[in-house]
Amino acid sequence: MLVPAELYRGIEFIRISKLPVGQQQRIKATLAPVLIIKILIGSTIVPDCIQYSDYRAWYETTFKPAPPLSPAPSGAIALAGEPG
Repeated sequence: MLVPAELYRGIEFIRISKLPVGQQQRIKATLAPVLIIKILIGSTIVPDCIQYSDYRAWYETTFKPAPPLSPAPSGAIALAGEPG
């Protein structure tokens, strides 16, 4: 699931620590570290931010679940070991 963006001073971003666990693990393993930014919110530095456009691109190319496989066309021959 693509999480909604947070907005602060015109910056659309997400926080890695607020992603679902599966996305947190995968994004840490696959995203270029240069894309992780720090944002100063009030007097607090938030160290695990990603611009939303980068997150959305990562999600679409790396994380998005594949669509379900369509059933074999009618008249198709089942391979050995497959139910037919």
